[in-house]
Amino acid sequence: MAPWQVEFFLVPHRAMQQPRALTDETVRTTDWWTGGALPADYRARLGAVLSAGPDSSAERETWGTLEGNRIEVVAKEGRVAQVIARVDVRRLDATFSAGLLGFAKSAQAVLLRGDGLVAEPTVSSYSHALRTAPAARLFSERERKSQPDE
Repeated sequence: MAPWQVEFFLVPHRAMQQPRALTDETVRTTDWWTGGALPADYRARLGAVLSAGPDSSAERETWGTLEGNRIEVVAKEGRVAQVIARVDVRRLDATFSAGLLGFAKSAQAVLLRGDGLVAEPTVSSYSHALRTAPAARLFSERERKSQPDE
């Protein structure tokens, strides 16, 4: 993951109803979609948001670019286990963001940031999650430092 990306795991609402400690390790290693299913047309929905990635395989389908906006669907034993979205905070893309939020709503999912912050698939919650992410703070600090002094 690039330092300018904010990583979200799309997690079914039902999975968040079971209390658990959301450590970085738990967020990244849990097969969130076990016992659940994405919408049947998820490939078409994601393809409408981003171009299919060249590095897709049977275990990992990708849309977008490695260092830009990206969505991955990870499968284990032929079943979806995780859905991961990476948002490029260098150039926020309203079309990508709207597509991501729309997809999360259709999948009845929340956006779970790698550090455990849960964001509902709404513009305000998503915006807050992006603004408060370490990647966004790092990028805004770099941008301020690169501006000439007045």
